[in-house]
Amino acid sequence: MSKKNITFTACILAGLIITANPLFVNASAQEDIEIKNKQIEELRKQIDEYQQQIDEKGKNARSLSNEISIINSKISQIQTEIRSLALSIEKTSSEIDQTSEQIKEAEDKILKHRSALSASLRLLDQTEQENLIEMILKNENFSSFFNNLNNLQTTQESLRVTIEKVRELKSELEVREESLSERKEELENLRQIQQIEKRSVEQVRSEKNNLLKVTKGEEAKFQSLVKKSQADIEKIRAQVFYLQQNGVSAEEAVKYAQLAAIGVGIRPAFLLGILEIESGLGKNVGTGNWLKDMYQCYLKLKKPERAEQEKNAFFAIVTKLGLNPDTVKVSREPNYGCGGALGPAQFIPTTWLGYEADVARLTGHQPPNPWNVEDAFTASAIKLGRAGATAKTRSSEIAAAKAYISGKSNCSTSTCNYYANSVLRKAEAIEKAMR
Repeated sequence: MSKKNITFTACILAGLIITANPLFVNASAQEDIEIKNKQIEELRKQIDEYQQQIDEKGKNARSLSNEISIINSKISQIQTEIRSLALSIEKTSSEIDQTSEQIKEAEDKILKHRSALSASLRLLDQTEQENLIEMILKNENFSSFFNNLNNLQTTQESLRVTIEKVRELKSELEVREESLSERKEELENLRQIQQIEKRSVEQVRSEKNNLLKVTKGEEAKFQSLVKKSQADIEKIRAQVFYLQQNGVSAEEAVKYAQLAAIGVGIRPAFLLGILEIESGLGKNVGTGNWLKDMYQCYLKLKKPERAEQEKNAFFAIVTKLGLNPDTVKVSREPNYGCGGALGPAQFIPTTWLGYEADVARLTGHQPPNPWNVEDAFTASAIKLGRAGATAKTRSSEIAAAKAYISGKSNCSTSTCNYYANSVLRKAEAIEKAMR
């Protein structure tokens, strides 16, 4: 290899090392995300203020005007939640676009590095094919030979550094791809919660209109309604819409929620609220297949270990129950992540195995069945109890709801906040119907 070729190779590699900087973040996109964060924070303050109004009014004696005032505050609160959700969806979409752009930049850098590296490796390979005598003869003198040899060593070191830079870029790309996947999952969750919130505001408006229609604005008629001790099952049925879509009747829901909640020490209405919102987020509950929607999905996401873990857990469950794995229904693969969740509680197979012993102890079912309403509700109750819902305070239930969806009771993402608030609103409506 001539001195000219070696020097040229060194220059190529030096240029590559300089360009292997961390990816730049689009300033305008980042500013837009920060602006939306501030707007969301302002709306969250408004939502908290509405909750304070609802709590304060709830302490007063029940009267028609007070009840209407509470309902109006709820409507305003949910409408503010919907506005905040819309902003969060826009922000998450911007984050997805930003991450996609960064991934493309990383891919372009890797392609450039690989192309230049290939050329460099070919030049170095040519040199390695020559023996010492050939290299000496190609140089005019020993000084020139040793200079070229030194340049070759420098180039090889530069090549080693550049290869390491390519590996770092590849690793960064993998992290960004994972980040993109998480943002897509959050976006889909936010969209589902938004639909639940829109339905909630319509329910509250309907409640207000029905109350005014029945009482005709008269306090005496309102007080006669308050005296009713047993709720009409139709009221509860209206609150557990999604559970019914998945084969759980209102009667079953109330019965087994009370049994499970009492056994663990949490509010039955809170448990029902969790299951209602959880099933609402999993719109395709019970229509998927383990192979397509779970196993092959994880393989597509390049998570072969996770695919095997969930498959083994799934087969362990169905084998003990004597079920045919190919006919048992699981949640379908959504637009994000993978399916494979089991029954009303929507536990993935590996998670269910971790709760089997406690479920069996409380229900007496051996083995417990995730598609059995009592077992499923009991598993959810245990999970909520472990997360602190036994305290039965608003803050403890908020923390438990966050832990249910994210695994972290102190989760502060938009999805966690909206999910927890939706659960507590649903729990309040269900508890009111159960009185």
